[in-house]
Amino acid sequence: MRATVILRIVLQRGQRTTCEGHDSVKKYMPTIPEQTVILLSGIPATGKSEYARYLAREHRFAHYDLECYPRGWPNPELKQTWDTDRRAFVSQLREHHGRIALDWGFPARCLPLVVELQESGVKLVWFDGDITRARESFVQRGGIVVERFDDQAAGIRAANFPASLNCVIVARLSSTGVFLDDRQVTRVIFG
Repeated sequence: MRATVILRIVLQRGQRTTCEGHDSVKKYMPTIPEQTVILLSGIPATGKSEYARYLAREHRFAHYDLECYPRGWPNPELKQTWDTDRRAFVSQLREHHGRIALDWGFPARCLPLVVELQESGVKLVWFDGDITRARESFVQRGGIVVERFDDQAAGIRAANFPASLNCVIVARLSSTGVFLDDRQVTRVIFG
């Protein structure tokens, strides 16, 4: 009875919604704002793109893979704006979509562009994890030479990311190679 009363109070305030689950154990998912732009970044091979696809599939996010133009852009005509003016880019994104997930494992030298995005209201989310396990995952998926992973990881260490960033940190990949579940990631970001 007490759990039901608490659930009703929380739902009346509009703060949380329930997920499917056993009747006696309610699992909560945060309410994701209808207007939100997030930038998913972090250690390579920690599941940024996978999570962005989850958001697109389950929560109606537009997923822009900034490194995969034009294939990864729902509106490829926005690329020229991205290249010249990040504030205008975010404004145009908001004209096209309500919920937006930008997917970009940015190199440290591009931090000024990220700051521009943040100043435009974009929430930076850093996918952190065990570097050794991430490297193994990177090698397993193939397609890109492992030196690219090593270079990116070295740049992350040199820039002291994520400690030097104003961001939400998600411990996505454990030292045992287990990825944090997408629902749990959602709770960390929007909870």
